[in-house]
Amino acid sequence: MNKLLLSSIFVLGVGTSGAGAAIVWQVGMDDNGWPVGDGGGPNATFVQEQGVINPLPGVANSPEVNQQADNDYYFAGIYTTQVDGGPAYAPLGIVGANEEAAERAFAGGDLSLRYHFNLTGVNATDLFSVTFDANNLDGTTQPDVTLRNFGVQVWVNGVMVMPEVRIYEPGSGQPAWTPGASVALLDNDITTSMFTLASVNAQIGVGFDNYVELRGISHNGDVPSGGNWMGIDYVQLNANPVPEPSSALFVLVSALVAVPFMRRRRAHH
Repeated sequence: MNKLLLSSIFVLGVGTSGAGAAIVWQVGMDDNGWPVGDGGGPNATFVQEQGVINPLPGVANSPEVNQQADNDYYFAGIYTTQVDGGPAYAPLGIVGANEEAAERAFAGGDLSLRYHFNLTGVNATDLFSVTFDANNLDGTTQPDVTLRNFGVQVWVNGVMVMPEVRIYEPGSGQPAWTPGASVALLDNDITTSMFTLASVNAQIGVGFDNYVELRGISHNGDVPSGGNWMGIDYVQLNANPVPEPSSALFVLVSALVAVPFMRRRRAHH
C-alpha cells in the first residue's frame, strides 16, 4: 500500500474533524459574579436559592428576588411535549420571553438547577456537551480547613451525561478522595463528554421540553469536610458539528481503492 497515500488520508481526516463548538445557549456569564441583568440568558439575574426542590415543570416567571426563584429556568419557546422518561408532567406551553431570574447555587437540600429550552438551529448529527463553572464554595475562606468540596452531576432530559465531579479548593492539606472519584478545581470550566441527541431523548424543534440539569451532591458531613453550598457562575450547551468528509478525502479514498485493481490489470498484461 502506498505510504504517502495513507499519510495524506490521515492528515485530511484529522482536518475534517476539527470543527469548533458553537454555543447553543448560555445562562450567566463567566465573570465570577452575580450581577443584576436584563433579558435573561447570559444576562440572567442570579438570585439566592429557595432551599427546596420543586417538581417539574416549575414556572417561567420567577421574580428577580432572593429566595423567590424556583429550580427551573426557561428560555423563550413553546413547551407542549415532555421528552424525558420520568414521571409525567404537563409542560408550560408558551414562554414568551427568556426568564429573568435563575437560582445561583446549591445549598442544603436545594440540589437541582434545570434549564429548559427548545432545540433549534442544530443538526441531528451534531455532538453536544454542557459546560459550567463554579465560582464559590462554602468554607473556602477558612484557613484551617483542610479541604472543602462539593459534587456535581450533569443530566440531560433525565439521562446522566457526566457522573459526579467533586469540585474543591484545597487548604493546607492534601485532598483525600474516594477511589475513582473525579475532581476539579474551583473556578475552572468543566465540560461533559460529547453526546448525541438520540442518547438523551432530545428532540429538535419548537414544542419539545428539553432541559439540562445540574445535580448537586453535598459532602458537608464527609471527612475531609465538604461544603454545604456551592455557587454557579454560568452554564451553557455546546453543539459540535460533525463535518461531512471533504471532496479531497473522497478522491484519495477512491484512489486507494483503485490501486490494487490497477496492479491486477498490469499483472494480466
